[in-house]
Parts: sequence; C-alpha cells; structure tokens
Amino acid sequence: MKLTIKAGDFLQCDGDYRDGSLTLKTIESPSPGEKIPVNRIKHITVANHETSRSLGGALGWGVAGALVLGPVGLVAGLWLGGKEEEVTFVATFKDGRKLTAVADSRTFNKLNDRMQQA
Repeated sequence: MKLTIKAGDFLQCDGDYRDGSLTLKTIESPSPGEKIPVNRIKHITVANHETSRSLGGALGWGVAGALVLGPVGLVAGLWLGGKEEEVTFVATFKDGRKLTAVADSRTFNKLNDRMQQA
C-alpha cells in the first residue's frame, strides 16, 4: 500500500505500508529504504481528509450503471463512482523523527488501526 512522503525527516518520495511496517527512504538508506515497524510511531495526527472525484472512475461506474439499470443507472454511476479519499497526516516517531504524508483512506485506516493495537 502506497503513501507519499511530503515533508519531514525522510526523503520526499513514495513509501510503502505493508505487514505492520513502513518502508521509507532516508539519506542513510535511500534504496530500498528503512523499514520501520508501526509500534515505533508515537502518535499520528490527521492534518486533512479530502474526497475527490476521478473522471475515469466516474465514467466507468456510469457505464456499468447504464448497462444494468439504463439511464437511471448511468446517472447514479456517474454520481456515486470515482470517489477517492486521501488523508494527509503527521506521524511522530518515538525516536523524535517526524513526517507528513498522504495516503488513500484505506491505507491510512489500516496503518492507524495497526498503530492503535501496538
């Protein structure tokens, strides 16, 4: 699951969240990156939660809706389809490092849930 590092003590780039760990690029470990278990995060603060629409996704749902329900399905598919939710968050690690990152809401929720369990 991808996330994008925007600022902080890590390089601005794409990172990964997988199996309870973040893989982030640092100056000391640019490739493949530093693997950081979620239990090393002190806290996470949501900075922004935004819903946007993807034209391609909306068109796809519109066509699917039209095939199933005709014109009403087309309108419903265009209206409901293509929604993408992004969460911008600040994570502070127990070692004092911080980052600001953007992830889709699904990735953020999995990360946050795992952190709460740790």
